[in-house]
Amino acid sequence: MTDILIFFVVFLAAFTQGVVGFGFGLVTMALLPLFLSERFAIPFVAVYCLGVAALIAWQLRAHLDWRRAVPLLVGTALGVPLGVLALQVANPLHVKLVLGVTLILYSAWSLMTTVTREREIPVAWAYVAGAASGVLGAFNTGGPPAVVYTTLRNWDKDATKSTLQVVFVLTSIIQLTGFAWTGMMTADILLQNLIMAPAIILGVVLGHLLYKRIDQLTFKRALLAVLFVVGVVYVEKALTA
Repeated sequence: MTDILIFFVVFLAAFTQGVVGFGFGLVTMALLPLFLSERFAIPFVAVYCLGVAALIAWQLRAHLDWRRAVPLLVGTALGVPLGVLALQVANPLHVKLVLGVTLILYSAWSLMTTVTREREIPVAWAYVAGAASGVLGAFNTGGPPAVVYTTLRNWDKDATKSTLQVVFVLTSIIQLTGFAWTGMMTADILLQNLIMAPAIILGVVLGHLLYKRIDQLTFKRALLAVLFVVGVVYVEKALTA
């Protein structure tokens, strides 16, 4: 029964990211710890985060503009070590509360606006967004700052989704390196990853099929809706811990 539940959660998470390019970690880490230990679930999910992002990035490789992605990637690489240092002094619950409130306010405001053209935002903000994602990655809350940046730029859906995937690939590689270094990654986890791989492939493929059928405005609204849900989850966890 547990294997069926894991398969369904992984499929649902992969389908979500296949549609909007974001949300795999949110769905899996919200549900898997209900029937798996968190110590097992975190590296288990990290492997799939890499796989899902890499698969989607490959699907959209023709739309990837490295000039857009590199500043975010540089910021992410610099931000991860800062996040590790921040873990020593910052309370993760306070981080989630502030981030959650920010995401709720931003996504709610954005959903009520109708901006459809690309905004001119200094490229320096890409480094800031990448660094923020890297820092928050140490708290297992990375990703939203990069998503916020792409929605502010109002890129087309292919540019947004492809750019986010390469950021997530880099973040996952850094995380998995750390897990391997500390011994959190075990043979049992990798075996379970292999067993559940069909759920990833099926979810991403079906999600991508739906993604191709939705227009730019629907895609942006769906992405903002996921950000809103992320914010609510972070606030709830911070207030009830």
